[in-house]
Amino acid sequence: MQLEETAPIRIALAEDEADLRNVYVRLIERLGHRVVLAAADGAELVDQCVNVHVDLVLVDLDMPVMDGLAAAEIIAAKGIPVVLISGHPDASEVVLEQEPVVARIMKPATAETLQKAIEKAMAFRR
Repeated sequence: MQLEETAPIRIALAEDEADLRNVYVRLIERLGHRVVLAAADGAELVDQCVNVHVDLVLVDLDMPVMDGLAAAEIIAAKGIPVVLISGHPDASEVVLEQEPVVARIMKPATAETLQKAIEKAMAFRR
């Protein structure tokens, strides 16, 4: 009996802190997923998502140029689930049912919290 292999989930990420963005990329790839795009702000994320196939997007809440919720609104309108990542004290008050995000992760994100949010987002997509 052969086990069915599933393709890695293609993830786009927007985080304005370069070191943290690199940590997220490594964590996501260690979980077996594929980072197809790592942007420094929401506007860059939205612009580049046009050119790549993305299954899921992870966005930081506070970013320059375009924040995570503004980017999430545009991305979610394309049918792509969005996970919000934030260390902002008010982030826990973001009401998921009223925003274009399907899950929220508080910083510092761990491999476990990332995986749970990815699974929740992908279940939402199905």
